[in-house]
Amino acid sequence: MVVDPAAAVTVDAPSEGRVASIRAADGYELSYRVWAPAPGAARATLVLFNGVMSHSLWFAPLAGPLVSAGFKVVGADRRGTGLATQARGDAPDAKTLLDDARAIVARERLPARPLHLGGWCWGAILAINLAAEMPGEVQRLMLLAPGLYPTEPLKRRMAEQEGAARDEPQPEDRPCLASPISEEMFTSGPALDAFIMKDPRRLALFTPRFAAIMSKLGMGARLKLPKLQVPLLVVLASDDRATDNDETLRGIGKLTGSRAVFRTIAGAHGLQFDAPDALARAIAEFAPADAAP
Repeated sequence: MVVDPAAAVTVDAPSEGRVASIRAADGYELSYRVWAPAPGAARATLVLFNGVMSHSLWFAPLAGPLVSAGFKVVGADRRGTGLATQARGDAPDAKTLLDDARAIVARERLPARPLHLGGWCWGAILAINLAAEMPGEVQRLMLLAPGLYPTEPLKRRMAEQEGAARDEPQPEDRPCLASPISEEMFTSGPALDAFIMKDPRRLALFTPRFAAIMSKLGMGARLKLPKLQVPLLVVLASDDRATDNDETLRGIGKLTGSRAVFRTIAGAHGLQFDAPDALARAIAEFAPADAAP
């Protein structure tokens, strides 16, 4: 099914949200953003996980229409991204990233309201792994242009990067690996020059250790998806340059059978920049107001 997007919004119009922080178990300060309706008006909590280069402010165009639909939206930045200044592009291990995410969810989820998880690009992989650790607690899982099945150009970049890392080994905690997803892969719209290219907090480099974590959690996501019982929404962009849509449809369909609902929106990889209203509608229709917590 292809959904026609509403008019795209400018990236400087939406609210930047409320910046919050929480200390992880190891003392690391996790920063993230929250957008919420008036007290008592939220019908559900939606926690969104960012991709490798992006961070929670990139969700701002999407957060506006989601808040209008009654969601409390939490942009749960991964440690080392966004506003973080410590250990940029790094993480100790996969368990720590999952513990970080769970801590933010526990802090921000609304009592007696549905809890939904979503992830964009590589954040979808983190969301799958976290949902698997929270059986019975997550009502809906939403994968937005998920990074499970990359396009051939992206695969080549990843292979080149892996080859370079083997030829010139670097310390595991040194941010020396360039993101294989380049800025122009996110959108061809005005947000590219007006926001993404000017964003000083986009993550250009990450560590070999984080690369290994990505690989481990990616494998874990593929193994856990067939076992998940939570209803699943997969939203794709029609002309995505990073996610292989056909392979995603086949792969996730094979792993989940009829449990997955697929929606395709006309627009580039940056759905939240190019079609935020259409994406918000797809999410709201999948997680209706009367969904039981």
